[in-house]
Amino acid sequence: MSFSHTDAGTSEEAWAAAGVGALPVLEAPAWDADTLLLVAVAHPDDETLGATGLIRSALRGGARVHVLVATAGEASHPDSPTHAPEDLVRLRRAEMEHALDALAADLPGPGEDRRSALTWESLGLPDSGVAGREDAVRAAVVAALAAHPGPAVLASHDPGDGHADHEAVGRAVGELAGERDLPLCAFPIWFWHWADPAELPARRYRRLALTDDDRATRRAALDAHASQVRPLSDAPGDEAVLGPQVLAHHDRPFEAHRLSGPDDADAHRAAAVFDRLYREHEDPWRYLSSPYEARKRALTLAVLPRPRYGTVVEAGASIGVLTGEVAARADRVVGLEASPTAVERAAARLADTPHAEVRRAVLPGHWPDDVAGADLVIASEIGYFLQPEELDALIDDADAALAPGGELLLCHWRHPIEGWPLDGDAVHARVAADPRWRLRTELVEDDFRLSLHVRAAAATHAVVIVPAKDEQERLPAALAALGAALDRWEEHHAQGSAAVVVAADRCDDATVAAAVAARHADPRVHVLELGEPGPGEAGVGRARAEAARRARALFPDVPAQRLWLASTDADSRVPADWLLAQTTAAGPDGALVLGTVDVREGALRRAWVRDYRHEEGHPHVHGANLGLPWSLYEAAGGFPPVAEHEDVRLVEAVRALPDARVRATDTTRVLTSSRLTGRTPGGFAGHLQEVGGEAVPRRGAQARP
Repeated sequence: MSFSHTDAGTSEEAWAAAGVGALPVLEAPAWDADTLLLVAVAHPDDETLGATGLIRSALRGGARVHVLVATAGEASHPDSPTHAPEDLVRLRRAEMEHALDALAADLPGPGEDRRSALTWESLGLPDSGVAGREDAVRAAVVAALAAHPGPAVLASHDPGDGHADHEAVGRAVGELAGERDLPLCAFPIWFWHWADPAELPARRYRRLALTDDDRATRRAALDAHASQVRPLSDAPGDEAVLGPQVLAHHDRPFEAHRLSGPDDADAHRAAAVFDRLYREHEDPWRYLSSPYEARKRALTLAVLPRPRYGTVVEAGASIGVLTGEVAARADRVVGLEASPTAVERAAARLADTPHAEVRRAVLPGHWPDDVAGADLVIASEIGYFLQPEELDALIDDADAALAPGGELLLCHWRHPIEGWPLDGDAVHARVAADPRWRLRTELVEDDFRLSLHVRAAAATHAVVIVPAKDEQERLPAALAALGAALDRWEEHHAQGSAAVVVAADRCDDATVAAAVAARHADPRVHVLELGEPGPGEAGVGRARAEAARRARALFPDVPAQRLWLASTDADSRVPADWLLAQTTAAGPDGALVLGTVDVREGALRRAWVRDYRHEEGHPHVHGANLGLPWSLYEAAGGFPPVAEHEDVRLVEAVRALPDARVRATDTTRVLTSSRLTGRTPGGFAGHLQEVGGEAVPRRGAQARP
């Protein structure tokens, strides 16, 4: 999540229109003198913004309140010319005392001043550096609970609040609440600033009503946090952090909390429940002895379309039985499991399988950061042990981790699940309704549902055009790589839904023979021999245009918006997920996709890459790596039959169309030739010679791709 307090943000009017005032009512806990409300926050002022009503409710009921503040908030004004961080530490700690005075004002308790029942401590963690120090937060919460024996209610940040410090504190407290079966109120603060109101229902917040005195108290407490609501000075860098657009969200007649407890389980509570279960039973689900479980694993492996995978992530790995079986078809398997006891047993089981492991992770909060580009994510028997918003976050993590051609496999029991809000069918239905995914395979039995999802795209068929001029040496490797890309496409679509057209342009070598040999090995390859050009026709532009016409004729009944046209070169090698990456990048509306290229390592690449931009939104156009729906290609007039820059002219024509979209992406790269003698005067070879300088051979020297 990336946002700034200076952003305009989501208006309070937008939240009102979305129905924030109609959230279900949260009844305050039944407070008494034996109960502790422990509020853990990241910075001074978070307790006022998020939990004023809860704190005053507890004090009114005679309970004790202890506020843990992870940092002193010394990073609130990083560019201040008047206040160094140590100045802000002193200032904000004093402000915290005054704010707590305000929160306890006018609340006499039975036999004592309620201010004495409201205590706080600062943990002294670095502001903006709490992430990675969650153990320190957890230890402080444990110590506070030990110092106040008796019933306790925890309150902290929503782990999805968007601020790294808030989320770290919220995760630590949420995990501890789950382990100890303590009720937890999770409150948002910055969510109101950055989020789309459409996200509100999934958060399951409830309204805790505030009295008029509570609202006045909150204003007074915020006023006490003067360094946040007013400028430190008139100098640039001393502006207020909490502007009117932010404070408007915290002047409502209620505050919002998500309450979880023993009767409303979430991921952290599931982790605690199952760890107790694994401690009591060696194999509680009978993974090792049940014929049902063995058959289910066999069916899980059977629906996987690829014979072998690179990286596989298994969410909910348990004791590693499926992990080990998947490892037989993968280069690396990372299992994720919330129960420490199960993780220990999995480690013993996988001791002889070095490329498979099971790590402890309470999902979705602990998704690993070293699995980017995974080929497969498996979520088996885990989805219904999450709250809906936790399941959504898990699927978001899977989406971000998967390579463009990655797959998502779900498997869940279909009978009622008591204590959690979802069942197996609801989990699968939630993912099936997500527009990012397309259901590729599904098996439904009385006991379980098994479904394989791939990236959603508008295209159902794909054709690749390859112009070739005297390319007998390089064409076979190019077509072999394209064969792998067609295989991957057909794993996600129907057999026979992809083809390649090689346009051989008056070749003087054995290019045509190489293409014909490739067709004998793979009938999806089609060969088009070009004769002499007509008036106004020339070179590679003509070859691409003729190949495109032939390609369209291969699928005459496929609607134009469902046919993907991709272009590459005979001296280039595409990755296996190339077509899938293009259609995914195109989105549901079907953009023209401009990919990037790369050349082999060496002096030439080092010279070339200095001025090349491998990034999203890059400025490059390569006929070796572009694609678009046939409907868009046709509307733009196709490739012009010119000697060079036909790719650039096609892109210009697309950009000139009303409502046309162009997406420049680095999600997939094509390895292209580093030769310096090209087929067109202004082509890539000439460009390489220009940027190579003395580091590369002069024109006419031999260079291999």
